[in-house]
Amino acid sequence: MRDLLEKALNKGLSVNFSNENGFAVIRINKGEEVVASCSLGAANFRSSVEESLQSLLMDLDRKGI
Repeated sequence: MRDLLEKALNKGLSVNFSNENGFAVIRINKGEEVVASCSLGAANFRSSVEESLQSLLMDLDRKGI
């Protein structure tokens, strides 16, 4: 997961993890703007976070962010 976080930081993005209504949420910001986010289910947290973060970063790459 460290490499995914480094990739985001190298692009000038910030990654925030929170817990909202009992669900883990990942948000990727560029400055103050949220450019991607997702909510995770109750599966294995570590694998869910890595897969979701990788998916969000790939989507942002496709969008040119």
